[in-house]
Amino acid sequence: MDPAPQAATSRKIGVVTGLASESEVAAVLLADAALEAEVLCAGASAARAAERSAELIASGCQALLSFGIAGALAADLDCGDLIVAHGLRDPEGTDYITDAAWRGQLVAAMEDNALLYREGAILGSPRTLRSPADKAAAFADSGCLAVDMESVSVAAAAAEAGLPFLAVRAVADRAKDSLPALVEKAVKPDGRPDVGRALATLLRRPTEIPATLRLARQSELALARLRMLEDVKEVLFGRF
Repeated sequence: MDPAPQAATSRKIGVVTGLASESEVAAVLLADAALEAEVLCAGASAARAAERSAELIASGCQALLSFGIAGALAADLDCGDLIVAHGLRDPEGTDYITDAAWRGQLVAAMEDNALLYREGAILGSPRTLRSPADKAAAFADSGCLAVDMESVSVAAAAAEAGLPFLAVRAVADRAKDSLPALVEKAVKPDGRPDVGRALATLLRRPTEIPATLRLARQSELALARLRMLEDVKEVLFGRF
């Protein structure tokens, strides 16, 4: 028996998500797995992602994973597409590289299980990119496949601590999708929906109701695609 995977599963991984719904998916995947992991939610905030990463490192985690949904920047990405990041870029243009061995084992396991994925870079942004024009500009400037608010903060914390890092995200909104204004205020610090603020925003902007419903459907599809990582969870959460 190859001793490397057995040793890897005895080490603790820290998982950072942006939304409570993403944390719930991670918890389900970890529920019956013989893996030591701690999952913390950053509440859709780059700053809180840095704080949660520091907490995980302080608690003894030996690797960090950014896990959840993302917005597409590349026009050929569709809702639910899985992205295994080979790199991250922060808003100032600093690049971080994910752990090559961990990433390689994950994509091999995904291919063995016929799970489609894309490898590429993820852009970190302190704010949600709501318009197709903003997404197109970000893609032209960075070449990154997708954008989220947490991954690059986790990558920076892992790099500073000298720990392996990986980011796995599923696409919710496409590059051509406009996002409703409520996305900027609809998430509480614990990552749960702020229903009151969302409804108040929709009352002021009823024309955004169709876009809101579309985003909800797309986010559920992305979460469902993350649940399909069940067959590779031993690698995703333990092969570093």
